[in-house]
Amino acid sequence: MDAHSISRRNVIRCTVAAACAAALPLSLSACAEERSYKAGMFIDGAIDDGGWGESCYNALVSASEAHQWEHTYTQHVDEDDWEDAIEDLIDDGCTIIFAPGAQYTEAVDQAAAEHDDIKFIVLNGDFERDNVENLVPNNAQIGQLAGALAGLISKTGVIGFIGGTGLEGTKEKVANYEAAARAINANIQVVEDYADSFADEGRGYEIATEMVEQKNVDVLFGDASIVDAGARRALYDLGRGMAIAQPNDAGSSYDQVIAGSVLTDNDMMMRNAFRDIESGSFGNKTVTGDASTGGVGIGTLSDVLVEPFIQERYAGIADQIAQGTFIG
Repeated sequence: MDAHSISRRNVIRCTVAAACAAALPLSLSACAEERSYKAGMFIDGAIDDGGWGESCYNALVSASEAHQWEHTYTQHVDEDDWEDAIEDLIDDGCTIIFAPGAQYTEAVDQAAAEHDDIKFIVLNGDFERDNVENLVPNNAQIGQLAGALAGLISKTGVIGFIGGTGLEGTKEKVANYEAAARAINANIQVVEDYADSFADEGRGYEIATEMVEQKNVDVLFGDASIVDAGARRALYDLGRGMAIAQPNDAGSSYDQVIAGSVLTDNDMMMRNAFRDIESGSFGNKTVTGDASTGGVGIGTLSDVLVEPFIQERYAGIADQIAQGTFIG
């Protein structure tokens, strides 16, 4: 059944309402037309990047299909064109706009002010409007899960972090990444760098190569979408170093580079926002996801890179992080 179909139940309901209309001329019609929505996502990267973009797009598709709403996307959008991309999606009939990152806040804020009939969903957003909802995973827990694993598996005692830009969510992740790693190994060193981009795969490759070859980094965690893919490619080419991926389960039990993944359930948060739209309660709120509710978690660990006893210890630490007891 597509978004414009009507169910047998609704046909019966409308028939009954029509029969009652003459007797109750002032009553509200029971067969008021159901509203159909179309969701559109724009992104500066790609929807098949194996990481951030892919996870966000999959969440959009899953939630849209669950509600039998249309969905579309536009990718590889330059920063100067973000506002135009939003307008193009609206012109294409989109009544819901999904911006998968806090970097789009300014463009979304302006569009939301101009289109109060459009619903805007912002991942990691931090502003409120009647037609805006933010989806915010627990960035502190994400950082801690990555940092604990990095601290457990690093052999050199030097771990790395690659950010796209200095977004508040990124800062929170890296601070907790460092704190958790040092809760495992008080002497561990953390090397940070920023690509000033979420879409420059080549820059990720360069940063990772420099960290491994010049700074003795042996574990990398990134918060930079396609840049992260470039960093992991560098590790494969170098034949050394390990990566911790996010937000989807990017590795496998036999992976030679990805030691593990920190998962964010963007699908769950998106579905909650869609339910708010459907119920009429959308806007001026933040939908959260954390480890205690399954919104944040750990993915598949590589048996090649993470020894069984470390996997067992890490599972226990993950439980502590979910309970908020790992870092005081």
